[in-house]
Amino acid sequence: MNWSAVWDFWLYVDEPIGLILGVLIVLCLIRQNLWAWPLGVFYVFVSITVLLEAKLYANLALHVLGFLPLNLYGWYVWLFGGEQRDDLPVTRSRWTLLAFLAAICVVGGLALGFLFNTYTDAALPYLDNGIFMMSFGAMYLTAHKKIENWAIWFLVNVISVAVYVSQGLWFYGVLYFAYIFMAIWGFLEWRNSMDQQKQPSN
Repeated sequence: MNWSAVWDFWLYVDEPIGLILGVLIVLCLIRQNLWAWPLGVFYVFVSITVLLEAKLYANLALHVLGFLPLNLYGWYVWLFGGEQRDDLPVTRSRWTLLAFLAAICVVGGLALGFLFNTYTDAALPYLDNGIFMMSFGAMYLTAHKKIENWAIWFLVNVISVAVYVSQGLWFYGVLYFAYIFMAIWGFLEWRNSMDQQKQPSN
């Protein structure tokens, strides 16, 4: 087998495969479908070569060190995170948690941006690391079904469109452009879920 040809073919299809997986994952999250998490694990591995080729190293670190373990964590929490170790309900975050996450995102994004800018040839180190930190916080909130996750994802998606397009990753740019509208959809769907939880059962 010509492994060089196989590798070249993979580099040709990895980005569109990532686009398809990314859409499926968010659709599953909006519907609170457990399949979001195993698909998320697969998406991480697909994205490795995409991000390496684009020299988006912080984004790569986000996927491998952030998204991968958080997908496994979210999978567990959605299965066993409820009060009776059953399905987890959608809830709001405490302001203290949101303030804590915001502080971590600002400090971490600036510190990592400085390090990547100084010691690597990373493209857009500050924006890339800002995405890294905000996405990590959003994933944590998503895993715990905190409705505020969609607001953070909205901001992440807007910034990501600019980053991916500037690096010529048009498929991922289209994906994250679609994510902007899907974040709004997800917020509305989860808010409806919260309203239904508040209604007394007959």
